[in-house]
Amino acid sequence: MKSTKALAGSLARIVLSAFLMLALLVPLAAQAGTITGTVTDKTDGEGVYGASVTVNGTTIGTATDLDGNFTLQNVPETTQKVSVSIIGYSPATQAVTVGAAGATADFTLSQTTVMASEVVVGAAMYEQDRLDMPVTVSVVSSEEIKEKPAASLDQVIENVPGVVVNRAGGFGTATVQIRGSNTFNGGGIGTRVQGLYDGFPINTPVTGEIVWHNINMNAADKVEVLKGAAATLYGSGAMGGVVNVQGSMPEKFEVKAGFSGGYYDDPPVGDKSDYYDTGSTPWFWNTYVGFGDKQDKLNYSVLYSHGDDDGYKQNANYKLDDIKFKARYDIDARQYVQLSTFYSETKAAYPTTWPIDFAANNTPLPDFAYENLGDNYDDDYIRRKNALVGLNYVNMLSSDLSVDTRLYYTRNENRVEYNPEGGDETTYVPGVGPVVSRYAGQFNEDISDRFGAGTKVDYRLNDNHRMLFGVDANIVDVQSTQYTDEIPDAPVLDDDALHGIQERNLAFFVQDEFKATDRLTILASVRYDWSDISADNVTYVDYSAVASTTNSVTTEIDNPSVDALSPRIALNYRASDKTALRASWNRSFRAPTLAERFVRDAGIWDGNPNPELDKETLTAYEVGMFTMLNKRVSFDISAYLNYYDDLIESQFLPVTGSTKTTYFTYTNVNKARIWGIETALNINPIDPVNVALTYSYMNAKNTDYEEGVNTFLDENPDPEWLPMRPEHTASASVAWKATNRLTLNTSGRYVSEYKAVNAYTDPDGENYPGDFVVFNIGAKYKVNDNFSTTLLCRNINNTQYEEAEWFRAPGRSFVLGVDFTY
Repeated sequence: MKSTKALAGSLARIVLSAFLMLALLVPLAAQAGTITGTVTDKTDGEGVYGASVTVNGTTIGTATDLDGNFTLQNVPETTQKVSVSIIGYSPATQAVTVGAAGATADFTLSQTTVMASEVVVGAAMYEQDRLDMPVTVSVVSSEEIKEKPAASLDQVIENVPGVVVNRAGGFGTATVQIRGSNTFNGGGIGTRVQGLYDGFPINTPVTGEIVWHNINMNAADKVEVLKGAAATLYGSGAMGGVVNVQGSMPEKFEVKAGFSGGYYDDPPVGDKSDYYDTGSTPWFWNTYVGFGDKQDKLNYSVLYSHGDDDGYKQNANYKLDDIKFKARYDIDARQYVQLSTFYSETKAAYPTTWPIDFAANNTPLPDFAYENLGDNYDDDYIRRKNALVGLNYVNMLSSDLSVDTRLYYTRNENRVEYNPEGGDETTYVPGVGPVVSRYAGQFNEDISDRFGAGTKVDYRLNDNHRMLFGVDANIVDVQSTQYTDEIPDAPVLDDDALHGIQERNLAFFVQDEFKATDRLTILASVRYDWSDISADNVTYVDYSAVASTTNSVTTEIDNPSVDALSPRIALNYRASDKTALRASWNRSFRAPTLAERFVRDAGIWDGNPNPELDKETLTAYEVGMFTMLNKRVSFDISAYLNYYDDLIESQFLPVTGSTKTTYFTYTNVNKARIWGIETALNINPIDPVNVALTYSYMNAKNTDYEEGVNTFLDENPDPEWLPMRPEHTASASVAWKATNRLTLNTSGRYVSEYKAVNAYTDPDGENYPGDFVVFNIGAKYKVNDNFSTTLLCRNINNTQYEEAEWFRAPGRSFVLGVDFTY
């Protein structure tokens, strides 16, 4: 791997040089003063507790105390802009002249809806108020996150308009699509949503999958979901959108710990599964403990979490350990270094579909939905290890110019063990009989090491004009049993069976934001991406024809390198102080992942690599409006139209010369079109009550569909519909602060029946996912300032439903949690 070391060394030298140059630009110490003030509620004049108060363009910030008072120290003596923000109030900014005697800045905030008070970082890569955003972004606040004990990231965002979650159960595959961006595939292959933690990538480089369960939300401050043109600056993996988790750090010394535990209720009487007839109840529990502090220039947080789940069905059990550390050191008033790290490890049973009667023409058995595909799958398991080390150095050279340089390293290990307790797995093939599909001790494994670096320069030319420049680069070293250009061992029984391949990515971007008028803001950007793999040919067993399944072939890869320009234009028009209109157009692209290029094993199907696979492109249009009808009601609506060219989709295709055998591959669908409408209504009818309602409509079509090309898709009720994209989704939630100590909440989620699927197609849509409504209800009681308890019932109606083909989702469960903070 000499090339890896050479490139890594080059990246390190570039970043080190940037650090040294920036160090020379550090301004000399200036005279400093103090800003004091109070933040009060306009309605009753009471102090607002916990509001964030910052000096723009510096590292200086604090939070208000119980009476709304704040003090900002070591503020350079000049005219400064001080900003205040907190959920539930409109943000405010004022100019303050700081002298030797200090200065005073008092703020009076007006209450508003939760949605209207959001401040978002991700859309333009710097902070913007909701009314100033030219693109569509949704935010899940820390208050909403804390309503659900031990929630995982996918659970936190499942009610966001335009977001659809598909889960196989337990620690199996869980994919999240935004505006129909991707289908459901084992291993999360081809996810078009970029996952970020504090701005660092967390997708596994081999498949693109985000292991949603591993992102423990106990350490999260908020989650931003970027859609459409909002994600253009984030590159290939963000074609469908971005989910950015921001880790939290305390404003003062704190120790926190929590425990939650519960159990899964029995399924309805009609279910015939033996899983709940054993006399034991499946339990689950989670615990966390951590501490942090903010002293002078150092702010840090450490959190350890553990989870243990018996599983709501066979092979849904798991154990999870996770540790997160975040620290920030303010070198002076204008520069800081921030470290974001985590390590998570899980061991979980490997879930399968519900049983299938292979001897009866592959007849599904949904009445046994909580059982495995067969007894020989009971001991299969999956082990995952994920790590991130991300370092940011930010230098605010002046109030108008800042530089943000980052280095990061990620490691992802994914290993599936088949039959570790001995005995071969067999699959019934019609017309052939039982055949061995997995040998005792067989496994599949992927290990990836990603080294990345990037720099962005934020330059404000004047109050009406702001520029952003940036560069990103990373190298990925991969060791895999199947996702490489070499033919894998058959069967894979030894660790030496891993083969190596490398992926390299480089990008440059520039963005220009300017106010054309007092009301009209224009945002224009362009990003160039280049992606390359270290292989020119691929060797594989060709399963497309019966006669070739015993012979290997070597074929030239048509597109080992791909590149693209991704432009964006977005407009924001402030029709009034409470209403903003937005419109955008953008083009983006996605390079095929290694898994899509070289898939060879698709569960019970054989996989064929596709040496002709090319990049896919998207042209997107969007218009939207956000308005605050009054201080208690806000509304957001957007309409989008997405055109895909060469969309990469999974295909189950018949083997030539046989009507009873299929193989799996990825191909470029020539053209597809997805359009839709998203709405979000936030109501605060009275101070203690907050209501959130969302509805999304989506129309997703393969516009180049031809009958007979893919006989599996032909069997769908609507064969032109893109698989695994629901037409209608909706959600509703109500939070009521019944007393100063007691908060009650309820939420519901609806997903319409899917019109098309990938694998188990049926003209009548029998056993298709979707067509469900799930309700949750909970209560949180604050015993005192340091101790609270939570009670939650998930799926209170015990709805039996599926989010993925022939994978039963969890039924009713009860959770009791306690949280302690000192």
